[in-house]
Amino acid sequence: MSDLARIETLAAFYGVSGEYSDWAGNPVTVPTEYKIPILEAMGVDVSSDENITRSFQDRLLYDWNQLIPPVVVMTQGHSSPVPVNLPADKLNVQLKGALELENGETLPLTVDTAKLETESVQTVEGTEYHRLTWHLPDNLSLGYHQLSLKERTLSADTLVIVTPETCYEPGELTQGTKIWGSSVQLYTIRTEHDWGMGDFSSLKYLATELAAQGAHIVGLNPIHSLYPANPHHCSPYSPSSRNFINPLYLDVTAIADFQECEAAQKKFKDKGFQELLSQARAEEFVDYGLVAHLKYQLLEVLFEHFTTHHLEPESARAKEFKKYCASRGDSLKRHALYEAIYAHYKAIDFNNWGWPCWEELFQQHDSNAVNEFASQNQHQITYYMYLQWLSELQLAEAQQAALEAGMLVGIYRDLAVGVDSGGSDVWSNPDVYCLNAGAGAPPDAVAPQGQNWGLPPFNPATLKQQKYAPFIEMVRANMSHCGALRIDHVMGLLRLWWCPQGKTADFGAYVYYPLDDLLGIIKLESLRHKCLVFGEDLGTVPPEIKKALPPARFYSNEVVLFECLGDYFTRPESFKSVALTCVSNHDIPTFKAWWECLDLNLRHQLDIYDSNKTESEKVNRHKEKTALLRTMIEAGEAPWGMNPNDIHTMTFSRDLFEKLHYFLARTSSRIISIQLEDILEVETPVNIPGTSDEYPNWRRKLTSNLEYIFRDSENQMFFQNISIIRKD
Repeated sequence: MSDLARIETLAAFYGVSGEYSDWAGNPVTVPTEYKIPILEAMGVDVSSDENITRSFQDRLLYDWNQLIPPVVVMTQGHSSPVPVNLPADKLNVQLKGALELENGETLPLTVDTAKLETESVQTVEGTEYHRLTWHLPDNLSLGYHQLSLKERTLSADTLVIVTPETCYEPGELTQGTKIWGSSVQLYTIRTEHDWGMGDFSSLKYLATELAAQGAHIVGLNPIHSLYPANPHHCSPYSPSSRNFINPLYLDVTAIADFQECEAAQKKFKDKGFQELLSQARAEEFVDYGLVAHLKYQLLEVLFEHFTTHHLEPESARAKEFKKYCASRGDSLKRHALYEAIYAHYKAIDFNNWGWPCWEELFQQHDSNAVNEFASQNQHQITYYMYLQWLSELQLAEAQQAALEAGMLVGIYRDLAVGVDSGGSDVWSNPDVYCLNAGAGAPPDAVAPQGQNWGLPPFNPATLKQQKYAPFIEMVRANMSHCGALRIDHVMGLLRLWWCPQGKTADFGAYVYYPLDDLLGIIKLESLRHKCLVFGEDLGTVPPEIKKALPPARFYSNEVVLFECLGDYFTRPESFKSVALTCVSNHDIPTFKAWWECLDLNLRHQLDIYDSNKTESEKVNRHKEKTALLRTMIEAGEAPWGMNPNDIHTMTFSRDLFEKLHYFLARTSSRIISIQLEDILEVETPVNIPGTSDEYPNWRRKLTSNLEYIFRDSENQMFFQNISIIRKD
């Protein structure tokens, strides 16, 4: 076998794909040399002919030398084949063991290998191995069970995950009920009491007010943990950890300790503090540095109060805190430890952006230096655990308020596709991430060189070796305190486009993941948390995703502005039923900006488009607007005075906004979402993909506060009409 052939075989072993269909449906073949840096990012040594051969043999030996895989995922009620690998001299043995069920019950097992069929045979380093097929019982209860098997010199410990057929779905939705709600970037919310950005009390107020108008769901951006000591790192899609929450969303005055703490109340009432608070509220864009300065100085005071009046005397409140810490275990301790070390190094060097900048002894979470730091800084570490506890409490209160107000679903959270390379998740478990690659997207018409988001992807081989523990924890964390979870770029459950470090994204390749296993885990956790699941399936969707998600009751994600079919848009009755549908989202312009081509003007202003490109895009946009208007008229939602054949009549109006959303309400989709930005006719985007310093991404606020939105009689009538149409 040639070395190139071995590299191709290694690539196949590690899930690196050689072919795919591009955005236009054309077949693309990935050159072998493009796969080499992807394999190297996974830790595969292909630096010489000898090492290629060694890596090939090591992978074969790993695959064939394990008695059974470290984890097996099966659907309840379906017989699942389990591969059993045995050396030729061990055939016809009896394997004895047990299946310890999650509920504590133990089922003794005996596997008579003489009765098993041989699936394949492979010789590795002079030893002949046989792969046999064994079937676990198909009537196992749902959950996580521990399987152990052994013979005199052979043993295996495997996690068996038994999953339901589908994700959770409220009965009303399965019976055809159609609901509506709103989506918002939480930090953009203004209220009469905010501290310069939206918080969990803002969310609570939003949910209850929407419920009063007939809404049943309120959607958020990712609220993952960022960097408390570096508030200017504000992208919700580049978090430090997806397992924890950004404490900057805390409403300080709503914390129970604030009501007890005179020192905090005095500081809050201070004239200088109130002046800064007024300044933060008045800003057009979120001033994260100022907000963090205001909040964290009071939170530190509250923690000292909590320590003195609760932790030390071991009050009932302290017991609840300790119960929470125990439930989150070592993961919470490591995250809080990371936050404390990050703050330490940030104070020394403002440009320190994460653990790769730290001294080498601190780059491993279990080093002696880190353990020594932890023992000397336990108070600070407990402070960061305290912030997470408060964050979960306030998020839970917001969800409870939504349900008590009558919402069927309540809050839906958003799970980002990856994490920042310098953050807590990577530092806590670096082996499961590939730091020399970044997740992204292949070349398409919009980005001819592809996209590199710079987010280190999970290593699928290591993920399986760790029995999917990092994935399970992430899903559980994000299904907590909500009624639904949106999974960003859901195609990543099947494959992710890996961009090699130091190269543009067009030198990348797709790496495949165990779709059925990951889907199974999501279905199980969805059922246990009673959490709907939305899969963001926009863009190029591979056939495997189209085949797998609908039967699993993953709700699709549809965007009206992406539905242009030439002279018309998709008709209301042709939208997917099991879907969350909206007019636009955080990555595309608000509706007013789209209609008036303000986004194109902004791209020209930022030198993203030249004059010719801008004008050609405006021509295309007018065609899309005309097609949309024709479709709305056909659906019975004609905006007053507008004629698709007369451009002079096509000026944006409140009536156009309302009629488009009545069109949205008429779609077959069971859930629709309305952006607060569109209600307020906001003209600027919250994010421009592909930019960083050129535009203040993730900082733009709403133009009015929530109190105004819900007091406005025009908005009240609009909400009422949406509810009526949804019930028709």
